[in-house]
Amino acid sequence: MGLSAGDQQRVLNGEFVTNDVSGASDTDLALSIAFLVKTSPDDLSQQIIAGRIIGTDPQVEASGEFNGAGSLADLARLQVGTDTLRGLVNARPGEAQNLSAGEIAAFNALRSAGPQPRCRNCGKCCWIDSRPTRRRAWQASRRMIGAVRRPTSPRSCAKPAMRSPVLKKYMPALQQTLTDYPRATVPGMQQVFRWVHYNIDGATTVVLMHEITAADGGARAVVQRQYYVSNGYNSEQAVAGFLPVQGGTIVAYTNHTFTDQVAGFGGGVKRSIGRRMMASKLTQMFEAARNRIDKP
Repeated sequence: MGLSAGDQQRVLNGEFVTNDVSGASDTDLALSIAFLVKTSPDDLSQQIIAGRIIGTDPQVEASGEFNGAGSLADLARLQVGTDTLRGLVNARPGEAQNLSAGEIAAFNALRSAGPQPRCRNCGKCCWIDSRPTRRRAWQASRRMIGAVRRPTSPRSCAKPAMRSPVLKKYMPALQQTLTDYPRATVPGMQQVFRWVHYNIDGATTVVLMHEITAADGGARAVVQRQYYVSNGYNSEQAVAGFLPVQGGTIVAYTNHTFTDQVAGFGGGVKRSIGRRMMASKLTQMFEAARNRIDKP
């Protein structure tokens, strides 16, 4: 991870140590974080795959798993507000929402569904507040989230996977899985697909993620891929090595978050600022998770 001997000792002393990582493209915010957790690599990986750590992130409103091929029932706990639904049915091409042309057309078609009631408060046509129409919009959005999006290896995420020298040296089968999923897998690996409802700076963001854990002796590797993000950024891949040491586990974590907002003119400055902000938020999240795990 490019850490000096002094930085390695800081990690062993309980500090969080961050470092910049070479990005895969001009849209990539890449960084690494290393820290110590007082539990075993196997216990830590099992807690993550079971979903017991994700709730320590204060931005998470709710989350759930997809069972088998997934169904609407798996999304029963995913609730969003009228403003979010209104934004979906009035979606337009652009950066505001990560929807395909076909998905935008499907949502737009709901605008002509049913009567056009007047809002009791403002007197304007607020059809989205019509209960039957709101239900149809909600059912459509759940179908899109649960059925239209299929887990694959995003092109953006394949690049850092192919370039990872640590994975290539120590876990080449896992590296191949990250590049060629779902055609390639690792024997004995565990995986789960889940949805997560985030409140990021007051905005609703729905994420579909794929989590994988694989073993190498006493060590573990955990991968989290956000292969669909409703708005804000494009996708994310995080790879963490859990290495056994006396008194616990060293977490060697690398994150690649892809966003068009840091490309183009002034991209270097944007990426530098973005990495600092992301490192701060990730460190806060990991510290909260570690405090929960380390409690006797």
